Amino acid sequence: MKRTELPERSQRLRHLLGSLRIAVVLLVTIAAVLAWATLYETRFGTGAVQRVVYRSWWFQCLLGFLAVNLAMAALARRPWQRRHVPFLLAHLGIISILAGGIIGGRFGIEGQLIIPEGESERMLEAPRNVLVVQQPNPGIAHVLPTEFDTRAWVHEPQARYHLPLEGRAVTLLVDRYYPDAVTEERIVTDGVEGSPAVRLTVRHKEQSDTVWLFARDPERFSATMLGGSAKIFGGGARWGEAHLLFLEPQTDAQVDQLLGRAAVDAAPRGVVSLRLPGQSQTRDVPVPERLDQPMKLSGTPYTITFKDYFPDFALTEQGPRSRSDEPKNPAVAFLLSGPEGTDTHLLFAFHPEIASMHGWTKTIPGEVSYVHSASAGSLPPNTFGILRLASGELEGVMTGPAGERKRVGPVHASEQYTHPWLGYDVEVMEFAPRARVVTEFSNRGNEVRREAIHVMAQEGNAVADAWIGFKGSATLAIGKEPVIVEYRPDQRELPVAIKLLDFRKIDYPGTQMAAGFESDVQLSDPERGLVLVRKISMNNPLRYRGYSFYQSSFVPGAVETTVLSVRNDPGTPLVYAGFLVVIGGVVSLFAMRNRQAAPKRRRRTTGVKA
Repeated sequence: MKRTELPERSQRLRHLLGSLRIAVVLLVTIAAVLAWATLYETRFGTGAVQRVVYRSWWFQCLLGFLAVNLAMAALARRPWQRRHVPFLLAHLGIISILAGGIIGGRFGIEGQLIIPEGESERMLEAPRNVLVVQQPNPGIAHVLPTEFDTRAWVHEPQARYHLPLEGRAVTLLVDRYYPDAVTEERIVTDGVEGSPAVRLTVRHKEQSDTVWLFARDPERFSATMLGGSAKIFGGGARWGEAHLLFLEPQTDAQVDQLLGRAAVDAAPRGVVSLRLPGQSQTRDVPVPERLDQPMKLSGTPYTITFKDYFPDFALTEQGPRSRSDEPKNPAVAFLLSGPEGTDTHLLFAFHPEIASMHGWTKTIPGEVSYVHSASAGSLPPNTFGILRLASGELEGVMTGPAGERKRVGPVHASEQYTHPWLGYDVEVMEFAPRARVVTEFSNRGNEVRREAIHVMAQEGNAVADAWIGFKGSATLAIGKEPVIVEYRPDQRELPVAIKLLDFRKIDYPGTQMAAGFESDVQLSDPERGLVLVRKISMNNPLRYRGYSFYQSSFVPGAVETTVLSVRNDPGTPLVYAGFLVVIGGVVSLFAMRNRQAAPKRRRRTTGVKA
């Protein structure tokens, strides 16, 4: 060996040892970060650790620094020789894996598609949460990324946002963040006008409970309890076998219907109720036997002409028809004429929401509804109902298991009533014409389960605040126009739409434990004009245009909903290639060792024979 080669080899050895020291430090650092991330995940959940650690810029830089160090260590071995092949392949494979992970973390797409059966979806819910602030008039919307949800232990983030609204200086402050919020409701009686409620105490044997019923809170009441009665405001609750209802009928015909009076039967085809422009009272018009006869509404400039009556409405190829003479789906068609023009109306006794669902607009402003005697049994069985009349008085009515009906008469506070069929004792404790619900929030822990934030908006001296649950919204009335704040996952539009055709939950035999989920979906790609029908199961994802759709979970209910995990990782080819290269390096290492060991074995064999 020449003496001039010694300094070069010493220098290369020093570089190699330096690279090894750096690599050891990096590996120890990464190991410590991964250990901390594991503890973080057990406390705050998988979504939080993905946002805080694995997809963060500093963790990506750490992986990049390790890849650069491995590349420098490989370059320090130059000039490469044949015996360096396993070493180089191992380094190249690990660098490829790290590069693929970095690319996937920075440019990959990941999220969920939540699709009810029969519906189509193309908006992906990303792991990151955002605040969406909207000013309806004019239509302005801003999406604000949030960071407080990645630091679940910080319950007072004091995150401040300056909103660039047109001609306005609005500041939004998120001063509290609860990752696992618990709500508790409290009823106060100093609310706004038009929010009536009653407080009942129900007793049966040794059980008793106090229930608030709100007449105008649709979120607390299922409209199916009234069987589709026409525009009757109401709220209700179930207690044991009883239906507890607080209703606000809007017309005399509705009052007669609910109380079971014979006045409804006097109009066998039903009653149309109208509240016309300039009229404070509602006018009831029975549907006549003779049609196409204009009827002048006395005291008004309006005329009503009934065109058709359908006891059992059906839409056939020949047009609207009645399937039978039984009042199974009563409907009425009429013309309402006045100074504004003429409107055509088609009203359904059991489905008053159809007009609003289809967006039917009218020339004559006002309110119309239709009540039929067939809905006289619309109160569910075993009902204790309280009706608030237009005069402000309360009336009571009770029904039995077969629809029997008993009118209670005027209802007064602190009086007790016994249900004749159930034997339940019901006491009206309080009637509050101006009730409101105060929701108080508290936090249960640091794991992200049921998020809620408290926001404050300020414009000049005007301040408004509200609590917003995850995927909820609130309207903040400040300044000249209110702003709507929504807290939800960030969304990204996919290039394809997925429609859920059918969802199946497969149970283990003889149990209700899920053995697997399957979704039959239709993928539509408008750019390529392609439609595909595929089945997605837990071990059978759908892959298309770089996107992978995995069966993740489902949401049970009347309409089954599938949850698909979606991932598009451009770094995956590099990761797979890296693993193959590492495997190639291991195989080449064993092959070279066997090749080097073969002459030694031959020499030992020759010496033994000698």
